[in-house]
Amino acid sequence: MKIAFVDNLHVAGGLSRFSLLLCKNLVANNDVTIDYFVHSGNLPSIPEIHSISEKVTVKVIKASMPRTSLLNKVTDKIFKGNGNDSILKEIEKEVDEKYDIAYFPSAHMMKRPNLRIPIVGTLHDFNWKYFFGKQIFSLSFVKMMDVEILKWMETPYNVCSAQDVVDEAQKLYPNAKHFPTVVHIGPVVVNQEIDDAKSKETLKKVGIDFPYIIFPGNFFPHKNHLNLFTAFYLLRQRPGFENYKLILTGKNSESIPKGIAEYRGVQLLTSNSPQTFYDVRGMGYQPNEVLDALIKNAKLLVSPSIYEAICTPAMDAWNFGTPTAISDIPPFREHEKAWGIRSAFFDPMNPEKIADVLEAYLKDYDRAIEDGKTSKENMSKYSWKHVSKGYMEVFEKAIAKK
Repeated sequence: MKIAFVDNLHVAGGLSRFSLLLCKNLVANNDVTIDYFVHSGNLPSIPEIHSISEKVTVKVIKASMPRTSLLNKVTDKIFKGNGNDSILKEIEKEVDEKYDIAYFPSAHMMKRPNLRIPIVGTLHDFNWKYFFGKQIFSLSFVKMMDVEILKWMETPYNVCSAQDVVDEAQKLYPNAKHFPTVVHIGPVVVNQEIDDAKSKETLKKVGIDFPYIIFPGNFFPHKNHLNLFTAFYLLRQRPGFENYKLILTGKNSESIPKGIAEYRGVQLLTSNSPQTFYDVRGMGYQPNEVLDALIKNAKLLVSPSIYEAICTPAMDAWNFGTPTAISDIPPFREHEKAWGIRSAFFDPMNPEKIADVLEAYLKDYDRAIEDGKTSKENMSKYSWKHVSKGYMEVFEKAIAKK
C-alpha cells in the first residue's frame, strides 16, 4: 500500500508527535510505503521524521515555505489560517491518483480536499466549536469548518481517539451521515527508553534541580492555566509544599520565564522586581528529549484542561510511571476504561478543590507512586502496533470501497 501522509497544518506539541509515531508504526508493522507531505513549520518539532525508515520519504510542502517577497507576504495575509488554499491546491495536485490512499492527521481543522483517491482523516476534537473566554479561531474559520466537518463525515472512513469525540459529533451534528471510528492511541513519547542517568543530565542542562509539578500544555484558554495558577498558589501556602515549583512547557509558555504564583494569576519576575525567588517557570516549546526527561522526573504531572479529546500529557507520564492528577472530565475518565490507568482526579473549575487533590496525593506519595507503576504496566499492554492495526483496518476498508 502506498500512502500519502499529509501533515499540512502548522501545528505543534502532541499533534506533531502523534503524526510522527503513527507514521513510524505504520511502516514498521505493515507492508506500506509512505510519502510524508509536511508543513515546513512542523519540521523543527519532529526532526526524527527524516530517519525513522527507508520506507518513508519526506516531502516539504512548497506553499508552506517562508515567504520573502512583498507579493508573497500579501498572499499569505489573505490566506492566513488553517484553510490555506495554496497549500490545499498543492496537495490536491501532488497527491491525486498517485497513491492508494491519502491520510490527513488534522482533518478536524481543515477543508476536505478534492481527491479522486480514498481519503481518511482523524477528527481529534471540536475545539473550534466552543468559546472558552478568549477567541482562538476566527468566526470565518468556524463557519468554514461548520460546513467542512459534515463533508468529512459524509464517509465512514474517519478516525478519532476517544468515544467522547463520537459523543461530541453526535451532539453537535446529529444528522451527519457517519461518525468516526474510535482507535485509541498510545503515549506520544518519542524517547520511550530514556534512562535515569540521561534524563537527569538533561535536567541539569536546563537548570532544574528542585522538586516540581509539570503541566505541558499550550497557552490556550481551554487548557485552564489560570485555575491551575490559583490552585498552585493555595498549595504553596500549606505546610510541606514551600519548595515546590510549577514547570510549564508548550507554545507561548515562555511568556512566563519566571514568576510567582498568586491567587489571581502569576506575578512576572522582571529585572526591577525586589525579589529573585520564583515558583513558576515557563520553558516554552521543548525538544522531545527535554520534554520526556521533564515528565519522567516530575513529582507529579497535572492537566487541568476543561476540554480535550484525550489527555496526551498524562499518557506520556503513565509511559514513564510518573503519577498524575488530571481533570475529572469524560474523555480523561475514558482512559481508566480503555487502559486501566490510575490517577487522581479533580474538578478543573474549582482551584480550592484542585489544591486539595494535589495536597492529598502528594502527602500519600507511596500511593501516587503505585498508581504510576500500575498505569505504566497497563499502558504497556497497548502499543502503537495496536494503533497502526486500527488505522490500517480503516485504510483497507476505504480502499475496498473505491
